[in-house]
Amino acid sequence: MYSLGINIGSSNVKAALLEGPRVVWSAVEPHEGNFPDTLTKLLSGCDLPPGVQTLTTGTEGRHLLNIHSVIEPLCIEAALQNRKDSIDALVSLGGEDLVVYTIDSQNKIITSFSGNKCASGTGEFFKQQLARMNMTLDDIHRIPEDCRVLKLSSRCSVFMKSDCTHRLNKGEARTGDIVLSLSDVMAVKVADFLKRARIEKGKVLLTGGVTQNPYILRFIRER
Repeated sequence: MYSLGINIGSSNVKAALLEGPRVVWSAVEPHEGNFPDTLTKLLSGCDLPPGVQTLTTGTEGRHLLNIHSVIEPLCIEAALQNRKDSIDALVSLGGEDLVVYTIDSQNKIITSFSGNKCASGTGEFFKQQLARMNMTLDDIHRIPEDCRVLKLSSRCSVFMKSDCTHRLNKGEARTGDIVLSLSDVMAVKVADFLKRARIEKGKVLLTGGVTQNPYILRFIRER
């Protein structure tokens, strides 16, 4: 039996076709605010069985589709049940959201911690700053090894953006330094959220597009 899952998030449209518990294919496409056309483009290039059962979730556009929808925490629980992982917390690192879910021994969500309205710790802010430096996500894998983490003004996204621009214009930082510094800021926010959730040890699973940044993962592990 086939099933199709669609997640319309703040930055990307994601889809996955399953045959029972097995993932047949999955795809991710940036939507730039245009959910319908992006979803059409994504699905048109994929093989879909006729009459496939479909479910949608996500923070942005799930109510725009005339199909069954469900809140994201229920999807997280179902995924954890399928993976049979034993974890203490799950961190969702999306384009505009940072959410920490604490997980019990049955892979059920106990509670969640979110609500940080500052954009400076989000994936979309990081992506915007890369664009200002004429960089893409692929470029961050090629920054020089001698780049360093600088202390940035992290009170809000406006101050942080100005700080990055000032340092680059004054020659006080290279683009690689800014990449590492922004990654460190995001890692600090994840660590702070985990402390709020009283997760000081144990196993933590990270999900979301931000996990494509290896430096964030490294800095989180170091904390």
